Amino acid sequence: MDLNDPFAERMVAQVQLIERYRDDVLRSEGRWLDGDSAALEWITRYAAQFPPIEGYARH
Repeated sequence: MDLNDPFAERMVAQVQLIERYRDDVLRSEGRWLDGDSAALEWITRYAAQFPPIEGYARH
């Protein structure tokens, strides 16, 4: 994966946030989420607030 690619950079950032969300839910609610469930919940709650791909363009 080319991490200089804005799309790839954005995807990596999303995966990191989803993993953090997964850890936070376990710690705060005691719920264990598999990766797919964590991604679905995170996308439903936070994807609209995530910066668009233009925010990752390299100059």
